[in-house]
Amino acid sequence: MTGIAVAAVRVNNGYNSGGSKGIGRLIVQALLAEGVNVSYCARNPRGDEFSTFQRAADNARAVVSTVDIANAADIKNWVKKSVDEFGKIDCVVANASPIFQDPTPEHWEKSFKADIMGLVTLLEATEPYLVERAKAGGSPSVVVITSLAGYDLVLPTIGSPYTTFTRAKSVIAKDYARKFAPLSVRVNTLALGLVNTPNITHPDGSVEWSTYQTFTKNNPEVIKALEDKVPLKRAAECEEVANVVVFLASSLSSYVCGATITVDGSMSNALV
Repeated sequence: MTGIAVAAVRVNNGYNSGGSKGIGRLIVQALLAEGVNVSYCARNPRGDEFSTFQRAADNARAVVSTVDIANAADIKNWVKKSVDEFGKIDCVVANASPIFQDPTPEHWEKSFKADIMGLVTLLEATEPYLVERAKAGGSPSVVVITSLAGYDLVLPTIGSPYTTFTRAKSVIAKDYARKFAPLSVRVNTLALGLVNTPNITHPDGSVEWSTYQTFTKNNPEVIKALEDKVPLKRAAECEEVANVVVFLASSLSSYVCGATITVDGSMSNALV
């Protein structure tokens, strides 16, 4: 699999920088390993996130941009920069989502701008390039990353903007799947359960703790209780999520469109 991916990687309310750790980082690595050039963004990237990554195929490379996903101009400029750098876009991975837990008016507004308007802006900005790839015989796709929290309230986010807008992103993805499908562009959603995001050792030797590892250290009984609700009795590894993204980004999933795929170890009782 070769191509160009634009990946908006997760920013957890300032707790970690987008491409430096977490699910987004492993998605970028998985795409690089398949020979895909990646343009990724984060609010506060280091810039050396993949400097020591040795498994990139076909000399694939990752290029980072500083982007505030709540800022439409930032997103549009990033998309243009990505096309200027690589010439085309084969896949868009929308994984950025600030997690605002408190149901304050300020957090609702910030979450709406980032989660909802940020996603819509990204889809609209990349549409002409995805359609161009389809006309050239490619199999362009969009993968929107959401959370099980928007479907089955088994995670500790009840009443937060994150829960509401996570579900809303799936509805937007379904809408755009129906809009883009006649143009031969696929859109799908991943709804994630518990994901074990690892700590990251940076090239300078410094260690950055992930949100999951920090929470596990400080609240082991809460994590244990959540893992016990998963029939597989464990959280997903980031690589397991990234593998599904790679499948949806490839032509192997050429008839998968408008789907919401749960990656949750059968944690949810809902039929999404």
